[in-house]
Amino acid sequence: MQPVFFALLSRMQNVHRWNKSNPTRAENVAEHSFQVALFAHALGVIRNQVFTDKPPLDENKLAVMALFHDAPEVLTEDVNSGIKYSAPRMLELCREMEGIASELLIGTIPPSLQASYRPLIGHEEEGEMARFVKASDLLSAYTKALAELRAGNTEFEGTERKVLAALQPYIETLPEVAWFMANFVPAFHMTIDDLVEAAFEPS
Repeated sequence: MQPVFFALLSRMQNVHRWNKSNPTRAENVAEHSFQVALFAHALGVIRNQVFTDKPPLDENKLAVMALFHDAPEVLTEDVNSGIKYSAPRMLELCREMEGIASELLIGTIPPSLQASYRPLIGHEEEGEMARFVKASDLLSAYTKALAELRAGNTEFEGTERKVLAALQPYIETLPEVAWFMANFVPAFHMTIDDLVEAAFEPS
């Protein structure tokens, strides 16, 4: 097998999200993964700097887990969540497909390196770290919906409600997510002019 792993992953920029929602601006899996990594890292920092009564988390590991969370989609393409979760059998088939894609991807890595990447590709860790990455994934989808609504795209009204409902359990059980929502998400309602003014106004 040729070591084509990174060449394949670079094609994540060609895998588009939200195709069934008519976005005003296309979003690809590579940029989505980058944003999820930013958010996951931030949640780890918030845990370690704000909620110091809780056990610390490795924010750098969270970022790396998030970077790879959708890697199998370079082979499977992005599956609309409404379709994926429409029926138990559909979810089962999608997960089976993702598992096959994960193994194919791992096979494109030289054997001496596979042990380092196997836990990141389609074999998400259980527990709190995985919940932080999932919350970050939903935060990325939520802020995308806000951006589309700000652009006047009513197609995302249902998306905003659905993703916020999916986020609610994380907001209620992970104070880091609630803190992020309260402190960082409001800025996603702002225009670029408002953002620049807020960033450089005298403190």
